[in-house]
Amino acid sequence: KVKTVVWKIVPSAQIVAALQAGEYDLTVGLNADLYSKVKSLSNIKVGVQDDLSYSYIGFKLGKWDKAKGEAIPDPNAKMADVKLRQAMAYAIDNDLVGTKFYEGLRRNATQLMIPAFKEYYDESLKGYTIDLEKAKQLLDEAGYKDVNGDGIREDKNGQPFKINFASMSGSAIAEPITNYYIQQWKLIGLDVQLTNGRLIEFNSFYEKVQADDPEIDIYQAAWGTGSNPNPTSLYGRKASFNFPRFATPELDAILNKINSVEAVDKEFRSKAYKEFANYMFENVPVVPTLFRKGIVAVNNRVKKWDITPGNNFTIFDVELTAEEPIK
Repeated sequence: KVKTVVWKIVPSAQIVAALQAGEYDLTVGLNADLYSKVKSLSNIKVGVQDDLSYSYIGFKLGKWDKAKGEAIPDPNAKMADVKLRQAMAYAIDNDLVGTKFYEGLRRNATQLMIPAFKEYYDESLKGYTIDLEKAKQLLDEAGYKDVNGDGIREDKNGQPFKINFASMSGSAIAEPITNYYIQQWKLIGLDVQLTNGRLIEFNSFYEKVQADDPEIDIYQAAWGTGSNPNPTSLYGRKASFNFPRFATPELDAILNKINSVEAVDKEFRSKAYKEFANYMFENVPVVPTLFRKGIVAVNNRVKKWDITPGNNFTIFDVELTAEEPIK
């Protein structure tokens, strides 16, 4: 039995060599782009499971009112037109992103309810899949047209239209993925540029997003849902983590259903969650991009490490079969 546990934070660029050298018994939160390298190590076993999280692209649609403690939507926000948001969602191929950049360990997220919550996940909702012609049609209908023939659309008043995109620095694939999204939006005639011309460090990124920085029109991030799928703390009117600042009476009513006494009834609750997923799909305050898989790498001297959802296996249950990690 293990008597002492030492946790360390290790840069992703160093972890494969460290595991091979037997420096660590267990690595959690391993980047998906390292999967094949770690899987090939003879002294390591790899476990994969669906994460209770998803990646998304959010649209800034208002501001946070500190005095009222609630999100205040701005009908004149740059990204306020739902057809503009839908067009940007139809311009990207997230299954391709999952295959090319994450070794197939991530896939297109169809909705804001992850498949792990089977009772609340709407199998019939297929989400946004790439359709460039539909994206262009939506932009035409919304009045974003290429007035001067340079291939880039102007706004509804015929003025230059630039969208500022905030994205985090981090892994080696952060920049290529960001560039892919920008490239796809250019194909439908949208001028999307990185906020301040560069990727933003993690802490600074969330400070800017939470502060409703005027230099951010859209942003790429992720939510961890935890074991409770209730979306109120992320998308409720009074939720400080409602970074898009999206709020409507219709959404209020849906969330009230989810939090009502009637939701004790399994069928009522399931219907309310699916209503939420469909409403958010139609209104697109955020585009869910990728359902994610978590990876854990375990040294062969660890007798057992159980990642089955819902089990009670913890670090206190770990047993080792050798004095030192196996190399």
